[in-house]
Amino acid sequence: MTSTATAPRTSARVFLLDDGTGRDTAEVLGEAVHRQGVAGTALQGVRHATSATSEAVAAEVAAVADGLLDLDLGDVLLRGWRSSADLLAAGRRTARSPGREVVALATHRVTGSHHPRVDLMVDGVRLRRFTFELSVVLVLTGVAAVVEGGALVAVRGGSAEITGTLSLDGVRLVERRRTVDVGLLVHLRRPLVLVPV
Repeated sequence: MTSTATAPRTSARVFLLDDGTGRDTAEVLGEAVHRQGVAGTALQGVRHATSATSEAVAAEVAAVADGLLDLDLGDVLLRGWRSSADLLAAGRRTARSPGREVVALATHRVTGSHHPRVDLMVDGVRLRRFTFELSVVLVLTGVAAVVEGGALVAVRGGSAEITGTLSLDGVRLVERRRTVDVGLLVHLRRPLVLVPV
């Protein structure tokens, strides 16, 4: 199977929050944030804080997290492959001498981690800093990468076991594990340069 540009993106949002019910992913995330009591804890000691204020804080924190989840899992994989020793070696060989190589990427792991922060401010004073962690681990099996002219030009076959976790201040909000076809993740709109020619 060769990945194509017509396949839909697989974002961290869809992977982690699409519960199959058709509900809005921001709503699903908002419920997870609310369950952890994030807003109530953050507003402790604030005079005149109402339940509406608490709900507004939870909604804003969830909105920021939802934006973080726009991360494309295929892009995480491609960034990881840019540092693969086997692909870089094939890139160097095909850059020096015209030809095409198929590189068997036996079982291997690619990881990505992001740590954005959000500050809760009241009257110019920071009450709390929220720290998110989005962690993605992809364990790939049976992938064949086609390298030509110093670039990755196609990906064939293989599966990826993906584990995605979204945490807020060390508290896990959402975690999901699933195995998908690598061709559904990787969208090579143009060759991925490994070694400049």
